[in-house]
Amino acid sequence: MKELSLKEFYAQSLELKAPWKVVDVTIDGESRQVRIRVECARGEVWGDPDTNERAEIKDWEERTWRHLDTCQFETIIIARVPRLLLKSGRTLTARVPWAAPRGRLTLSFEAHVIALLQHCRTVRGAARLAGITEDAADGVMRRAVERGLLRRELKPPSVLGFDEKAIRKGQRYTTIMSDLESGAVIDLIEGRTTEATLHLLHLLPDGSTSSVQAVAMDMWPAYISAVGQALPEAAIVFDKFHIKKHLNEAVDKIRRQEHRQLSAVGNLTLKDSKYLWLRRHQDLCGRAAEQFRSLLIQDLQTGTAWALKENFDRFWKYTSQAWALKFLWDWVETARATELSPLAKVADMIDKHAEGILNYLMHPITNAAAEGINSVIQNLKHAARGLPRFESLRIRVLFYLGKLELKPA
Repeated sequence: MKELSLKEFYAQSLELKAPWKVVDVTIDGESRQVRIRVECARGEVWGDPDTNERAEIKDWEERTWRHLDTCQFETIIIARVPRLLLKSGRTLTARVPWAAPRGRLTLSFEAHVIALLQHCRTVRGAARLAGITEDAADGVMRRAVERGLLRRELKPPSVLGFDEKAIRKGQRYTTIMSDLESGAVIDLIEGRTTEATLHLLHLLPDGSTSSVQAVAMDMWPAYISAVGQALPEAAIVFDKFHIKKHLNEAVDKIRRQEHRQLSAVGNLTLKDSKYLWLRRHQDLCGRAAEQFRSLLIQDLQTGTAWALKENFDRFWKYTSQAWALKFLWDWVETARATELSPLAKVADMIDKHAEGILNYLMHPITNAAAEGINSVIQNLKHAARGLPRFESLRIRVLFYLGKLELKPA
């Protein structure tokens, strides 16, 4: 077996081909650094990428790149790279085979950083392990996402999901579009307007207008309008967890109102009972279950609201549209008859959006995956101290949730 010299070893490591070659390797034990000098052959002809004609070399620029460590020694690539004067008059730095344009890390090192980012809980932790700054790690993520989006071949999806996420104080939101079948985030955009939602829908490939069978969403008018315009054949399915959230909020409002009324006359029956009404009855056990049963046998408005909320769960199990519709109308009338304002408002909302709610029986899709996505986004924001710039948030969401091919070839 032929033994490799250091120059040959690093040339193979970088997969160098003519005109590039390793001309020197220096090991500095004091600074624990390996410096590899790479040069290209003099007289090499460079082409103008715009015209494929010969480009004139204007001057040379010495640049450095961080490479994979060698035996825990930081490894640096140093090369003088020609700057080309193009026919158009602009100047372009020639591309080197071991790094991306404008990158300060070799492709091998970027692949290493991407693996660390995928397995670490925070960008800061991955950057610390790689021995680079958080800004450098952000640059790796940005280039990885750009690379992944260029490689991605979107197929017309069959089911989509739209969800919103508050990104800053002051009613600042992002709209997230997901492929519910694959669980991948397709993209996200700042705002939750009709125009923003249409922009996302226009990212879908040709053929999506007829391929998308259903879209899960909450009852935000902008989402309804945009899907109606761009995907007129798709069924709009209002997310059942969104409806459950409204029902839980109504029960809690009624509990707070009734607690104030009872407390005014010294009755503390509902004190500290908030989470008993919001948890599922079958999840309660021991003392909590006993306490809840004692509340249910009393003549409380909160108990009435809770019973109607629990009763609505029967709707999701229907297989017949006709019987489901009858149940819906009966439930709405019963809720209105209680004269409990928060519950009556939910009944009005269900009445107004009955078609989209009924569509769940034909297309049983939800944004449950999107809720999981929201949790991941919240963790990303917290770990990055808020991510004040939307584009930074977008890059991180697509990096972790876009299911993109991120590593350099």
